[in-house]
Amino acid sequence: MASIAGAPIKGKVFRVVSTDNCGLPVTGASSKQVVTNSFVQVTMSPQIEDGVEFFNRTADGTPCVNDKDSPILKRIQLTVQLCSVDPDLTPMILSARELVSTAPVSGTGFALSEGAPTAHFTFEVWQQVAGAGACTPGGLQQFVYNGWPHCKNPQIQDYTVQNGVSNLQFMCETVAPSVNWQAGLPWLGPQNMPLLGFEHWLWNITTTVPPTAAVGYRSYP
Repeated sequence: MASIAGAPIKGKVFRVVSTDNCGLPVTGASSKQVVTNSFVQVTMSPQIEDGVEFFNRTADGTPCVNDKDSPILKRIQLTVQLCSVDPDLTPMILSARELVSTAPVSGTGFALSEGAPTAHFTFEVWQQVAGAGACTPGGLQQFVYNGWPHCKNPQIQDYTVQNGVSNLQFMCETVAPSVNWQAGLPWLGPQNMPLLGFEHWLWNITTTVPPTAAVGYRSYP
């Protein structure tokens, strides 16, 4: 069976799902997920430990040892730039306190405190497929699914008030996911589960339609 190829383009929506400290999505009354298309960009930056180099010369200057260990991927850093701010999202990604109005409760803003962040979450982004691979031979639209199953250590980034747009930005780091994580289904397909304990980034071409963007959080699943 031949594999399929696709050229990712643009960003359609991203989803944040609250997880526990082990990376499993929170379910039940405390569960939260937010799906939004109100973002400017998501930048993925691999954090790599360079391999140890071993080099030695003989007494006359001739190299006698010249070797280097392989580099190691330690984690992935995500930097997300939002276009508009959903107050329901801020407790999930920044450990912030949501500011709410009177009943019916609706978020109007957030309050960010000093101290270490406690938020753990899944971050997923869906993209379009460009060109000839945009659809299958049967006429189904294809999408590229990006999944970072377990993110933590979120950090607020610079926020500029100016004669122009003010974008809220945050950064987070991936850690090893739970092997029981299944938030990416059905975009990965059950045949690809369970995860291995060291897989930080999942990339897959799928015909399953991305979730619908909406303001505010809803329960998971």
